[in-house]
Amino acid sequence: MLDYIFFDTTLSGKFKDHLIKVGIEFTVESDNEFGSVQGEIVAIPDETSERILDELQVLYDKLQDELEQILEANGNGLFMNAAGMQTELKDGTICTLRVKPEIVTRILTVLEFDELQAFIDNIARSVEDLDSGHFCKNIGDKHE
Repeated sequence: MLDYIFFDTTLSGKFKDHLIKVGIEFTVESDNEFGSVQGEIVAIPDETSERILDELQVLYDKLQDELEQILEANGNGLFMNAAGMQTELKDGTICTLRVKPEIVTRILTVLEFDELQAFIDNIARSVEDLDSGHFCKNIGDKHE
């Protein structure tokens, strides 16, 4: 199953409505592991077509932008912001990395949300493609 996490029921409702419209079966589960913010996980089958997955990712990104706007309008955007960040692994699997809300809050005082997402994606790539060589090395140097 591919998981999509939501922290706002209106936004998860929009996502589920779209899934119904395009005929994708899904399950919904509450997740209490996100600190003070309860999340809702909407899961769809792994075998969903790439075309639909691309469409869903665009929709999910739009809904995350809406969440950011909602939180900022409430004046507590940084306090309540997502305690989970999604990233796509090399094999195409989408996974949610759990992060303590206070850490995300602190990081977002310095970085924009898309910069944080790029950072999370970079960490995931580094974990998947382990490089135990020396950290300081010349890329073009063949004599390691």
